[in-house]
Amino acid sequence: MTQPLIIQVNNLSQRVSVGKEQLTILDKIQLQVKSGESLAIVGASGSGKSTLLGMLAGLDIPSEGEIFIAGQALHLMDEEQRAKLRSEKIGFVFQSFLLIPELTALENVMLPAELRGIKQARELATTLLKAVGLGERLQHKPAKLSGGEQQRVALARAFIGQPALLLADEPTGNLDQHTGQKIAGLLFRMNKESGSSLVIVTHDVALATRCQRQVHMHAGQLEESR
Repeated sequence: MTQPLIIQVNNLSQRVSVGKEQLTILDKIQLQVKSGESLAIVGASGSGKSTLLGMLAGLDIPSEGEIFIAGQALHLMDEEQRAKLRSEKIGFVFQSFLLIPELTALENVMLPAELRGIKQARELATTLLKAVGLGERLQHKPAKLSGGEQQRVALARAFIGQPALLLADEPTGNLDQHTGQKIAGLLFRMNKESGSSLVIVTHDVALATRCQRQVHMHAGQLEESR
């Protein structure tokens, strides 16, 4: 039986205007990711990796091409529809954590679940924060947490909606090596337990090799790593 696809990308291009010229950031990208698969997107800074990840999350719309997430045509949706799909299917871990500074760790994790109307948001968030080793830090705001602790809060927040697809943009990029290794281990453990698909943009070779597949991005084009 053929494994279903969580991501199907066809001829995806993204261009932006710079003065009188057009800059091609993504160039006719083709990509398939199976349900439950883990994939690393590697490449130099400025190659288009983070732009592609943002496209997969529906944070921007392409100049050309098609993006299907769990069979749904993301490229044909308006912003409201894309936001709904994100809340239902996608978790996103940002390199810079992007926690809300005025909220506690618990409130940051609860927020996506509350927006979806999940009644057990507090209980779910507490369970996830305990799972990432922050059971004693529930009431701490981001400024009182270390970088590694903030990234653990961000992981818990990404998983609270039980996403079919988790997207992570340089999840260890702002962490020291030891903390980065701990976060990577936690990321793969939680992903395995949830059964979701995982797509990581990373410069970290060790992190990339833990994924089932790697693709390399160069000048806006993707090729399968050998």
